[in-house]
Amino acid sequence: MFRLILSAIVGYILGHERKRHDKSGGSRTMALICMTATLLAIISQDLNCAYTFDFVRLMSYLLPAVGFIGMGIIHRTKNSVDGLTTSATLLILLPIGFAIGLNYYFYAIATSIITYLILERKYYEKRRIRTKNNK
Repeated sequence: MFRLILSAIVGYILGHERKRHDKSGGSRTMALICMTATLLAIISQDLNCAYTFDFVRLMSYLLPAVGFIGMGIIHRTKNSVDGLTTSATLLILLPIGFAIGLNYYFYAIATSIITYLILERKYYEKRRIRTKNNK
């Protein structure tokens, strides 16, 4: 249960960051995708112990599924393309969830922190540019 709760928290935090800045793909979506990856990793480990089973193949099938969800998030307007960063955030949640499910907590948490900082940096830069231009 700890691994599922941790993956839900990580996904929720990254999703909350997207929602806070009025971007698509909110907390629940990100938490569910991260939990899905974690649960698949846990089940894959158990199946690998009980049977001759290639768990990497099972996890690799999740990538196209999230790619399909990511395509639905990306939309084009006249002058810009929106949703690319949210789609990339969904994509990074997969290995984070897998890492949590496979007990690689350090890598999962470090990647989550780095991802969060990358997402937040954009908004700090925009705010700094606006403040600079207003002076």
